[in-house]
Amino acid sequence: LSEEIIKNIFLTNYEGARKLIDANEATSQDFWVFAGYCGWSAGQLLDELKHESWYMVSADSQTVWSELVRQRDEDDNDPRDAGLKTYSKLMQMINKGHEAQELSESFADLALKEWAAEAILFNSTVSEAVLAYEMNNTDVTREALLDEIMDSFSSKAGAIGSVDKIVKLAHDAKAGKLSGALLRGSSAQRSPFLLSDQKFHKALILLLQDEDAVSVGVMLNHPTTDTHPITLPNGNTMDIIIRYGGSFGIPGVAEQPIIFLHCKSQLRKLGIGESVNKHDDTGNIWICSEEQVKRSISEGHATPRDFMAVRGLSIWNKEADEIEGGILGEILMGNFEVVDPIRGPEIWCTLISQAQMSIDTLDRNCRLASEAWSVAGESVDTTLTQQCVYDSTVKVAELSDDALRYWQEAFLLGGVISAGKYTGFE
Repeated sequence: LSEEIIKNIFLTNYEGARKLIDANEATSQDFWVFAGYCGWSAGQLLDELKHESWYMVSADSQTVWSELVRQRDEDDNDPRDAGLKTYSKLMQMINKGHEAQELSESFADLALKEWAAEAILFNSTVSEAVLAYEMNNTDVTREALLDEIMDSFSSKAGAIGSVDKIVKLAHDAKAGKLSGALLRGSSAQRSPFLLSDQKFHKALILLLQDEDAVSVGVMLNHPTTDTHPITLPNGNTMDIIIRYGGSFGIPGVAEQPIIFLHCKSQLRKLGIGESVNKHDDTGNIWICSEEQVKRSISEGHATPRDFMAVRGLSIWNKEADEIEGGILGEILMGNFEVVDPIRGPEIWCTLISQAQMSIDTLDRNCRLASEAWSVAGESVDTTLTQQCVYDSTVKVAELSDDALRYWQEAFLLGGVISAGKYTGFE
């Protein structure tokens, strides 16, 4: 009925456990149930051990068993601890307790605790509307789905916005009018991008396209270390900072195209470029070609600072009859917020002040991006941002900001350089 793993510890399945209990050879207290498993390809674990990604611990069955009992019976055993007490105990057994102690307030440990809070604790805030939809999914049209969205999320208007705003969003999506919208990353107490897609934390996104199959946008708040040279008819060359728009590009194309944007009323009057929203040419941010950029600068209508050059796309796929697909679903789930168009020019002016990314400009660029994000929406209630990571003095909001910064350093600068504020981070 079971297979011995190490002395006196056995592996069995549900049917085996039932038979042992029915035969009075065991009780429910003799079993531990595990969901999921860890796996390695041939030679992978040995390689990771050589690189000290793992430490080998010699432990007998009594050690393992007593630790399982402790996790089950101790009153202060909290899933949000993410097994770190067990880790510390095992590290002490191999004379590395000091290393575990040094890591106790590290970014990695704090992020692990937040992962445990999200993935292990039961989450009772899952959208009832989405659950109800999944249980009663029928073959309905896109329009009917959007009507259902309006009804389902009306009760969540306090978190997303007024019911009128939600209704308008749904109607705009029906008419294909979300293109051209400016979005900002969630202002929720706990960022939905703390543990993944950190680039979207406090992001500012221009939605370029919202079709039946896909939503496409570009981030505006991440200047890179690269510039794009603009050669004018007189032979002079001027550089425009290239901004990171997202992780997607055009498949099979080595040199990814650059998208040029401007937010200058004079250029709009001159017909330089076109509105991103084909249904409405009153939007503040217009898309234009490189030739139009050259002509505007050479004729004295603009300077390089009047334009943004963006490389890379952010894409949200949709599936047929998927209520939470595409950017609309992201908005309704609270991951992004629609920005009032009237705020566009001020946001643009703040972002355009960012410099080419470098170690020296990183701090200022981060501050300006945060200022632009704040301009984009209502001010955050600071009384709701004081939640700390479990058993820590570090605020969750601060951890989210740092996760974004480390993403910028790793992906835009090539390496994390500022993690010294957390102990044990390398």
